[in-house]
Amino acid sequence: MKQTVIKNIATGISKKCDILNKNENFLEVVLEETTIKIILKKKSDIYIGSYKNMEFISEG
Repeated sequence: MKQTVIKNIATGISKKCDILNKNENFLEVVLEETTIKIILKKKSDIYIGSYKNMEFISEG
């Protein structure tokens, strides 16, 4: 399975994720070793999404 890294904007902590689905508008990931799914939307060459009031970015 393909992987990417997402980064918490507020804390700067990065985590590896498995990519479930990716296209030119969305990136759907699951944090490695969890069942937490995050959907990020593409904006200006990066993907941005949120989970429980935390914002994340990824280059996909």
